[in-house]
Amino acid sequence: MIRLACATLSALALVACQRGGGGNASAEANRAAPSTATAAPAKHAAAAPTKGCAAAPELALSQDFDDPRELFQADDSKPFAELRKNFAAAYARACSSGVLRGHKLIERGVPHPGTIYVINAPDSNVASFYRQAKDAANPDDMVLEYHFLTSVGEVQVPSVDDLGEAIYCAVHGASEKEEEESGRCLAD
Repeated sequence: MIRLACATLSALALVACQRGGGGNASAEANRAAPSTATAAPAKHAAAAPTKGCAAAPELALSQDFDDPRELFQADDSKPFAELRKNFAAAYARACSSGVLRGHKLIERGVPHPGTIYVINAPDSNVASFYRQAKDAANPDDMVLEYHFLTSVGEVQVPSVDDLGEAIYCAVHGASEKEEEESGRCLAD
């Protein structure tokens, strides 16, 4: 199983390097021209589960993801591809380190248990996974909230470390002492 996970991550990294040309996809996306495609991102096969972990969920844009320049909308969007790559790496790391052992990132009873919807929060300060309210665009589903498109229009993609911390906070949270001393797992 571990070899399969390593081979899968290696293949993802190789594909990302070949597509990205070695640069930072976020920086390239900031300079990219708007896309005319409006199709939802293509479904990708879920990563195989590792010992003690469920298969990695899919990421999909929320219905209310506000993206006037359509930088995240196209199937081949560089920022969304980078987000998928970073999430896959963060999820694999959380599995291999034991963060997800005995825990699931997606809560029971959500309408779409294999999907995490991506929502833009231009003024957020950290990546956060949580279950959306019943009156939201994706009622009762799990979401990943981040400042993907800032209030000034800059494209941001959370790093593997940022997503790893968000996974930790979603499944374990921080102790009162950690919250008070460092602000760990406290989103503004």
